[in-house]
Amino acid sequence: MTRIRTALSSAAVALASAASAPLLAAGYDRPLPVFTVLAVTAVLAVAVTSAAYRLLRGLGPAAILAGLPATAVWLVALASWAPGPVKGPVPAVVDAVLHSGARILTTSPRAPVTVDLLAFPVVAVWLAAAVATVLRRDGRVLPALLPGALLLCGATALNPQAAGPGYWSAALVAGGAAVLLAAAPRARPDTASAGFTVRVPDLADAGPAPARRPRPRVGAVVAAVVCAVALPGAVAVVGGSGVLDDWPVKAADPRRAAGPPAAPSEQRNPLSYLSAWSADPDVPLMNVSGPKTELRWAVLSEFTGPTWLPDSTYLPSGASLLPPADVPPKTVRTRVRVSVGRLPGGWVPVPGIPARVDGLAVEQDQESGTLLSSAGPVAGRRYSATGDVPEWSGAQTAGAAIDSGEQYQRYLRLPPGAPPKLEEIALSAAGDGTAHQRASRIAAYLRGSYTFKAGAPGGHGYAELAKLLVAPGRRGGGATSEQFASAFAVLARAAGLPSRVAVGFGPGTGDRERVVRTGDAVAWGEIYFQGLGWVPYDPNPRERTPASSQAGSGKRIEEDGPQSDGPDAQELGDRGGAGGAGRSGSDSGPRSLLVLPALVLPVFLLGVPLLGALRFRRLRRGPAPDRIRAAWTELLVATRVAGLPVPASATPVEMAERIARELPRIDPARLRRVGGLMNAVRYGGSVTPEDAAFAVAEVRSVTAALRRSRPLPRRLTWWWDPRAPLWAAQPSRLPR
Repeated sequence: MTRIRTALSSAAVALASAASAPLLAAGYDRPLPVFTVLAVTAVLAVAVTSAAYRLLRGLGPAAILAGLPATAVWLVALASWAPGPVKGPVPAVVDAVLHSGARILTTSPRAPVTVDLLAFPVVAVWLAAAVATVLRRDGRVLPALLPGALLLCGATALNPQAAGPGYWSAALVAGGAAVLLAAAPRARPDTASAGFTVRVPDLADAGPAPARRPRPRVGAVVAAVVCAVALPGAVAVVGGSGVLDDWPVKAADPRRAAGPPAAPSEQRNPLSYLSAWSADPDVPLMNVSGPKTELRWAVLSEFTGPTWLPDSTYLPSGASLLPPADVPPKTVRTRVRVSVGRLPGGWVPVPGIPARVDGLAVEQDQESGTLLSSAGPVAGRRYSATGDVPEWSGAQTAGAAIDSGEQYQRYLRLPPGAPPKLEEIALSAAGDGTAHQRASRIAAYLRGSYTFKAGAPGGHGYAELAKLLVAPGRRGGGATSEQFASAFAVLARAAGLPSRVAVGFGPGTGDRERVVRTGDAVAWGEIYFQGLGWVPYDPNPRERTPASSQAGSGKRIEEDGPQSDGPDAQELGDRGGAGGAGRSGSDSGPRSLLVLPALVLPVFLLGVPLLGALRFRRLRRGPAPDRIRAAWTELLVATRVAGLPVPASATPVEMAERIARELPRIDPARLRRVGGLMNAVRYGGSVTPEDAAFAVAEVRSVTAALRRSRPLPRRLTWWWDPRAPLWAAQPSRLPR
């Protein structure tokens, strides 16, 4: 029986220590192998530490240290299986141990599976399992769950965007706790701390022990089964329904605080290529095979006055890419194969919102969905890219409102030095109405008032816009997609619409095998809407010169012809490549806020008193010594709940005298008799059922008196103190 308990306890410790594995594995592009590695790590740590604990005769800290060489061997094996940037298993392990934590914080949450990124979580799981094993071997059952719980909290904070709800991790902790508590031996009072003691049985009272009634134990088992089924069932219903998926409170990503790699510089700004390319539209840039779709190249969010700059939060990523924080309303999964020719820079063209890139190491900016090649320029490289291409419809934006929260103020900011006529033109062109109507009018104003002029001088800052823009109703000059996309975004910000610039390519010429040329490059503007995300608008004029006929393969937003302010004035679904990340279910935040308290509060209000009622059952049934011991435990718990300071070294008689001083109306002699009975039980004295009934009645009376003597807030929360079940589960830890 002891071996079975030991095996169950060891399995429970491994289970609780590996509870963080699902959340940690979610931070890699191949979660299943990482989860397996971490689970095996927990099992190995428990086995090695248990063996060391037995060999070292209970020296817990030494057992933990003795297992570290086994940890090193395990890391060397992992280095052979998943090598990192350093060659050789042993040097790779040394490099991983020194730099693993820092590299995790400077890598995308979908990191590749390499030993330099695995070492930190592997060592953390090993140490958590080793410490928990030592605590369990020392008889500290509940503290043995603490290392795994702390590691679970750390894993949740490390991958808040990638991990999602930790239902499986919570289930592993709960399962480990249940098995560990069930397999723990019954706590016995520690009398050896007072000196050498020998329990002498009372021969006069010798005889066969009365058979215990199974009802209390059966009731406890039934209650445990009900809790084990009902609570996970409630969690499964809530988790499976997706009610908590749109929980409005989001954890901060520690990777942003750690500082991203070097930001792209102005020289890598792809918008500056468009004017020169429009003059020479036939230069091939890349070959693309797969479904016919546009490719996104880069997103520019920061306007400095002279130029637009891309975001700077790029993190190295694995092949599987982290999805955006907001989900588009409707997307089509598209996969293309790209063979890059003379495309400059390190920007990686992808279809829609990138989901996976194979054959090329990339860095990802999650907010914009832009990718950079980790190996430098993309010219001459081949890769396959999978993305979710949004499909838009005009009805989606008809009544949508813009999102002007604090996180979107940067998309409304215009630097000083704007031309004096800029705001007047923006307000006149936008007019009144919904956000979509105003954005549509700005795009229509640019398309209708200007012409596309191939080879127009480059530049897209305030100086170039001051020369280009004219009042609505007048005929302006010619420019390229570079100037029109910049003009749309700047005018939208002046009109109070959060905006940015996107650059990409049309599908190219051909069918399944296509050539994308310089004339296919195009830029457009995007506006952020609540519940939709970034919605594209095409400001490029319809009137084009013959030399620029290929430049019109970019994103079309509004329909050709006269524009109206109605909800169907927009055509968003023709090509979808310029779509931004969307967000669905924006009205479910208040509902989600009420779900968790509605589940937790009934469990708390019913569960804590139910545990107290199960404890009081022990006072009515069972042998007299067990009833007296249970009554004394309830008295100790009551003093704790009442906030009554009692020295940890107090004896039962001293405890009785302390309580008698606190409660003058209680007969001290009766309390001293209860203390004497507890001493008799401790040291093998004879007690009768009448003594047990007296002790139970006196303890109940004293408990009621203690509760009445406390202030009103403590009296109201007496039966719902969550600490009481924990104190009662470990009576040997309470004052004696």
